Amino acid sequence: MNRIRLNDVTLRDIFQNTDLCSVDIHKLDQVLENYSQIGFDTVEVLGGSTFEKMLENCFYKSPFQICAYIKKMAPELKLQAQIGGKNLVGVDLYPQDLINKFIDQSIASGIEVFKIYDALNDFKDIEYTAEKVIEAGASFQGILIYEHSRDHRYYQDKIMQLTSMGCSSICIKDVESTLLPSTTAKLFEKITSLTDIPILLSSYNLRGLQVLNYYKACANGGGGVDLSFLPSSYQDYSPTIFAFLLSLKDSSISFNLNWTKALQAFEIVKKNIYPFLIQDFFFDTSSLFESNQSLLPKWLISSVVRQLKEIGEMENINRVIKEIITIKGELGNPTLATPMGQIIASQAILNTLISEKRWEIASDEIKKYLAGYYGKPPRDIKLEASILNSIKDDKYWELPSENLYKQCREELKNITDKPEHILSYCFFPEKTIAFLNKKQPLPPAQTEQAKQHLDKLSLKKLREITDLVETSNIGNINFEVDGVKISINKQSAAAPPSSPEPRKPDYQENLIEVKSPIVGTFYSSPSPQAEPFVKEGQAVSKGDTLCIVEAMKLMNKITAELDGVIDKIMIENEQPVEFGQIIMLIKKEI
Repeated sequence: MNRIRLNDVTLRDIFQNTDLCSVDIHKLDQVLENYSQIGFDTVEVLGGSTFEKMLENCFYKSPFQICAYIKKMAPELKLQAQIGGKNLVGVDLYPQDLINKFIDQSIASGIEVFKIYDALNDFKDIEYTAEKVIEAGASFQGILIYEHSRDHRYYQDKIMQLTSMGCSSICIKDVESTLLPSTTAKLFEKITSLTDIPILLSSYNLRGLQVLNYYKACANGGGGVDLSFLPSSYQDYSPTIFAFLLSLKDSSISFNLNWTKALQAFEIVKKNIYPFLIQDFFFDTSSLFESNQSLLPKWLISSVVRQLKEIGEMENINRVIKEIITIKGELGNPTLATPMGQIIASQAILNTLISEKRWEIASDEIKKYLAGYYGKPPRDIKLEASILNSIKDDKYWELPSENLYKQCREELKNITDKPEHILSYCFFPEKTIAFLNKKQPLPPAQTEQAKQHLDKLSLKKLREITDLVETSNIGNINFEVDGVKISINKQSAAAPPSSPEPRKPDYQENLIEVKSPIVGTFYSSPSPQAEPFVKEGQAVSKGDTLCIVEAMKLMNKITAELDGVIDKIMIENEQPVEFGQIIMLIKKEI
């Protein structure tokens, strides 16, 4: 008899798909009561956009503290986290020292199993993280993201790679819901004979095929599945957990689960969580029934919906979704797993709602992808040559400095010294500051000021910025929205008439000017009560944050372009600055 593993993702889904300020600690306690008696083999608490969403909770616990709290309330649960090999829980790629600290902090917070993936299925990019997990005594489950155009030999090769890396189990993850039951049966028949390591399947119910796919996988040697008490489709309130388990009745497939306790837990979840589910994803569903059409994961739809609501453009959700699929094809068909899902979705919003024409503006992350920063595209790029030439940037994109954690700790030194907060700040600085301000309230005037600094960008403001570039002598503006960096460049601008080179100020030759890249307000620290990023006489390294210039609610971090010492700060805190105005002078090392 084939005994399968059941991994519960309900807790992850709660934090990812609900209004977290409505789910208070009392409701969470009720969900956790007797949860460990259900009998799930593992319980996933981090994955997708969960870490970022956890920072929005209203019971004042960091993501790591939430994991530790769940472990304390239900110590028998074997907690699991799904992370990227180099991007961990964020959009960027992170250095090894930060990976080390993240794994150590996660284990200290109760995580015992790490599901590790790479959005491009490039396993070189998960090797270090997997080694660290194994060295730390935790379990490593390798994730292979399903791509419907690959044949079984591709999956056989990838599974052997994961096996050689020391994984204790493997998960085939159908991120875009393209698996069909007949395909699932053939795939698992081919791959489960390769190894004694359990091979699990994880999918959504976006086409209503989750039960059939899960059954076919397990009937052909599959080792387990992901299940939730929350629905994983766009507009359905019915989870598939009980339908799937009933489908195994009188079969040769067994599982360890207390049916009565599972039903009790479901009733508690339905009572305490269902009223606060985010279920407003209404758009054209005709593509759901095209067998070869990729679908957006539910967490990505949530992210897109949130962004469109913030800029008042929800009526354009169909356009944005279609553009996401179009861009995916143009970029060599990368999977929509993190971070590629966020990167492509942000570019789709730029292409459809911000720019006058497609690809007029390209995010820095798109440029990084085209330059190979995230790995080799899985297939040939299909962008038109003229578009590719206009946006491709072959400059060397370096990973964040190995001093990133140290730098973030320094920026937060007068706010917090807790490692879990510093790590959160490394991934999501603005949301972490907002979380810490909520946890440690400021005086009313400063609280309002901090709130204004973190306000979201409106579509109108972004268009104003675009117009500013086009109608002024500014050639380029760089800014960041939801972790995605955007550069607006003047298009097809006529060359300005030649004029004499202005005389430089009479500074010492080894003094480098740091200028404002935009009209805005100068901020010397990350929040009103924090210490300045830098002071006169302070040594800085290339990449260190020097200050923030805020423009139209956009927070632009200004970083050092070389090693040196801060010679003079030319602007007072919270004072306006002009484009090109000198902010500070750095004495470069000789």
